[in-house]
Amino acid sequence: MLAVVALVIALAVAFAAGYFTRDLASRKRRAEARRWREYSEPGWLRATTPANTNEVANSNAVAKVATGELGQMLDRWESRARARPRGIA
Repeated sequence: MLAVVALVIALAVAFAAGYFTRDLASRKRRAEARRWREYSEPGWLRATTPANTNEVANSNAVAKVATGELGQMLDRWESRARARPRGIA
């Protein structure tokens, strides 16, 4: 039984070493290909501002014109909500 466990462990180590070697060779090959092509990072890859920010939108800004059926429906819904009288305080 101990021999089977040792064989399985040896097989797992060999498998992991194979994946490590494959990854290392691929990284070297890709780095060499980038050097040969004079790779430079495209401008669109790194945005100047992150897409996901937690900044609050300006509530006084003019809303964009809604297009499409969903946009028109939301526009009507918001205009009705603005026209509704406020609750009694």
